[in-house]
Amino acid sequence: MRSALSRHIYTDPAFYRGLLAITLPIALQNIISLGVNMMDTVMLGQLGDVAIAAANLGGQPFMILNILGFGLASGASVLIAQYWGRRDMVRIRQLFTITLRCAFAASVLFCIGCLLFPQSILSIYTGEAEVIVAGAEYLSVLALSFLPYSFSNCYIMCLRAVEQVRVSMVVYGSSFFVNVFFNWCFIFGNLGCPALGVRGAAIGTLIARCAELMMVLIYMIFIEKRVRFTPRTLFGPTGGLLGDFIRNSVPVISNELLWGTGFSVLNMIMGRMGSGFVAAYGISNTVNQMVNVFIFGMCNATAVTIGRIIGEGRAEDARRAAWSTLLLSAALSLVCTAILLAGRGPILTLFAVTPDTRQLANTFLGLMAVMSIFQSLASNLVVGVLRGGGDVRTTLLLDCGLLWVLAIPLGLLSAFVLHWSAPVVFVLLRSDNIVKTVLGLLRVKSGRWVRILTRENTDSADSPA
Repeated sequence: MRSALSRHIYTDPAFYRGLLAITLPIALQNIISLGVNMMDTVMLGQLGDVAIAAANLGGQPFMILNILGFGLASGASVLIAQYWGRRDMVRIRQLFTITLRCAFAASVLFCIGCLLFPQSILSIYTGEAEVIVAGAEYLSVLALSFLPYSFSNCYIMCLRAVEQVRVSMVVYGSSFFVNVFFNWCFIFGNLGCPALGVRGAAIGTLIARCAELMMVLIYMIFIEKRVRFTPRTLFGPTGGLLGDFIRNSVPVISNELLWGTGFSVLNMIMGRMGSGFVAAYGISNTVNQMVNVFIFGMCNATAVTIGRIIGEGRAEDARRAAWSTLLLSAALSLVCTAILLAGRGPILTLFAVTPDTRQLANTFLGLMAVMSIFQSLASNLVVGVLRGGGDVRTTLLLDCGLLWVLAIPLGLLSAFVLHWSAPVVFVLLRSDNIVKTVLGLLRVKSGRWVRILTRENTDSADSPA
């Protein structure tokens, strides 16, 4: 019995300890990042529904840029993890260089666009003049944070692929307190600062992002010894890896961009249903992400682990790792369901919103709890197993194809043609996770998702520290 089981999943505790060692720091980083979002929402909630909606919609361009950066770093990490399995540090540094150059270029373009056209961008998401004005004030400051954030975040994400994850806790933990402190100063006008409301929240975020960049540069130059990437390396050669990067990263980048754009369309649908709907969704989504943070961390750890195993030439072990982590995802989703159902009432008392908005957020959280298992499995299939295995074209079809072909059309139809209730629209907007889970599991069962992407090792004396 034990022997038959071990052929399909890992029974060795060492595997799970290794997975946990990567998962915990990533999960803690995500908790900190989501904590910033939650504190923003709680603080702005003291100013009412319009302030929450303005910050939520004003942050949409950053969400798209963040998704693009995640796509760049994730696409590179597919290659980096496999090269890490072969301990080819030269090519790992070259992949860092390509990724950071692309991330910086994208952040410059987004920053310029948001500085020049903030109100035009906000009018895409909502027709409420008050929300547009407040959101444009928020976005015009937030745009300045795009450059430092894109660089530091992509660097930290690339480090994950070589199993260096602890630095993220220090960087984001410190920036959390910086952000909350300056939010408190500039939103409400404490310690002699002007009370700037929504604009003050953006100033707090900008200061925190600059602090993150400073800490990353100090770590990069003086502390990090495994990859040994420095600012000077950013201007060095890429060793002919650009073609490999494009072939393996473009599907991931396309995936994340199409998904981000699609998710932005979902927010546009909700924005047209009123600021109360947007506020309720923003609150419930932040709470749901906080509860599921360990699962999201495990998805990233799964991609790193599977990529390294494939790089070491152990394809059958990669398949065992896939089923092991998927079983863990299913089990953890049940815990998340229980937490959401039991804790949604007390959590929602933290937000100073209207009774209708609070009730709608309560309903959304209940629906999220019921659908948690599909969200958990779908996330691990796309971000963890299939992407870590190098099957990036399949993840593009599953993640974006279903969003654009299923969720968005159903959302538009139910909201604006059939005029169904908000909870029904909400469920239909998330229905792609159910189909994604079924198709993803079938793909994993086929075994055709394991891809070897690396070239032969370079001649180098480099070795990991």
